Amino acid sequence: MRRKRLIARAAGKPGRLLDVGCGDGSFLVAARTAGWAVAGTEIHAATSIPGCPIYRNLDEAQRQGQYDCITMWHVLEHVPEPKACIVQLRSMLAPGGTLVVAVPDFGGWQARLFGRHWLHLDVPRHLHHFTAFSLGRMLEGSGFEKFAGWHQEVEYDCFGWIQSALNASGRVPNVLFDALTGKQPLVSRLEVAANYLAGTAMAGPAIALTLISTLARRGGTLIVAARVK
Repeated sequence: MRRKRLIARAAGKPGRLLDVGCGDGSFLVAARTAGWAVAGTEIHAATSIPGCPIYRNLDEAQRQGQYDCITMWHVLEHVPEPKACIVQLRSMLAPGGTLVVAVPDFGGWQARLFGRHWLHLDVPRHLHHFTAFSLGRMLEGSGFEKFAGWHQEVEYDCFGWIQSALNASGRVPNVLFDALTGKQPLVSRLEVAANYLAGTAMAGPAIALTLISTLARRGGTLIVAARVK
């Protein structure tokens, strides 16, 4: 699992890890197998992982003591006040602790090319968007020092190219995404099938574009690792 390897590189020796907005908990399970003592926050009460505490918010998690590593995988863009959130996370980290934040890259080629058709724009669920510069500046202004960065997550980037291109050429957005995630389609079965075929045909070019945009540091996803100053 790429995220598990990334955390090993960014944070080093396992300790206490908090995953903010842990979703179904799959990353927490993977981190625990790597030796981390894990906990998460998730507003959806249905999230449950045996032997792993899941808190409803940051305040609950903060009362449990400090953490050696805090992760936010595609969560910060949903937060109404991201700067205040980052400041609180800093107070929750142990001295020398690591914060890892992943967000869609508003400065990447996908965002610039597709504009309102970009899959990861996702308005109104995404309240904020960040470039490498704006995210780095916010972290620095909140008492962090950036020390590493990555410019893609393969699954997000590849599918971002495919669905964004389909959005730009179709009348209804995110048809393939909705079909793959089990949502009720807003188009006919024939149109859904056409999106499946077109998406499959685009897989090869999407992989190539993901590689090229990553090398150019203009991928669809931005991941930053920072330490408490």
